[in-house]
Amino acid sequence: ALGTAGAIGEVDPLSPINPAALSSVFNSVLSAQAEPEFRSVSTPSSTDKTTTARFTLFGAAIPIGTRWVLGAGASTLLDRTWTTTSSSVLQVGADTVTSNFTTGSDGAINDLRVAASWTPAVWLRLGLGGHAYSGSNLIFQGRTFANPSFANFSDTTQFGIAGEALSAGMELVAPKIGIATISFRKGGSIKTEHIDTTIASARIPDRLGFSLVYTGITGAQIAARTAYNKWSSMQGLVIDGSTANSSWDTSIGAEITGPRFGSNPFMLRAGTRFRDLPFSAAGNVVHEQSYNFGTGTIFAGGRMGADLALLYSRRSADLTVSERAWTLSLGFSVRP
Repeated sequence: ALGTAGAIGEVDPLSPINPAALSSVFNSVLSAQAEPEFRSVSTPSSTDKTTTARFTLFGAAIPIGTRWVLGAGASTLLDRTWTTTSSSVLQVGADTVTSNFTTGSDGAINDLRVAASWTPAVWLRLGLGGHAYSGSNLIFQGRTFANPSFANFSDTTQFGIAGEALSAGMELVAPKIGIATISFRKGGSIKTEHIDTTIASARIPDRLGFSLVYTGITGAQIAARTAYNKWSSMQGLVIDGSTANSSWDTSIGAEITGPRFGSNPFMLRAGTRFRDLPFSAAGNVVHEQSYNFGTGTIFAGGRMGADLALLYSRRSADLTVSERAWTLSLGFSVRP
């Protein structure tokens, strides 16, 4: 789905968005995905580069009879992994000493979903999912001194995160014409705890998504998707003065059957995506536009699949700071 910039995400059974999409699973499947990101942050005076490795999706699905499919998986709702180091010269008593101050965070909120889909008719697919959100956030800071006469120091604090939500979805299928979908997530409570004490609480953001997929061309899908995410519901967890912003997430893309190598065709995918990120930068909304490309195929007699996507993203917030990022998405699936 990322190869199409998310445009086919609502009908992709391996994407944990629309539980009704599980109805497209006809054989048991296990899937996993990894996404290393290579990012550069630029100011008028300098550019800094960083790499973040994420394992964003694990999933499994199994058909039950001819009308039901059960699925379970884990994905990432939000990631908060970053480190910043700055150098300074300090006056300590009568001495002047150079030091490096490091602060950062290591953690994420994970979405654990159990879902089922039901196909009561050829033209109708329904789905329902239950979500448990868990995670942790390790906050750390420390200072190191160039002069060994001064003692270095460091400090860490661990927070736990827990929440819940429900999701539902529907697909209306017109064979050889297209698919129309709608999905909805109703967020429950989420809280941050430290040593069994609740530090902050909020709501998992509601999400309402729609998509149209045209399948009238043999071997191709042309899709458009948009979703509204009520990220402002998470404002209660924000402690650094920034703002959680509700936003639209819109993408268009296509998937076509490409060249064959032996008996296996390679799928070719492309798309573009426009969205605002959940949290502000210096009080300004962060806008992102990405251009996505991908391919994928099956092998081992149809029992294994591999998907590759490359994403180029540009982020800006009406500031003198901008971001550019390349993300490589690697997905694998096994059908026992």
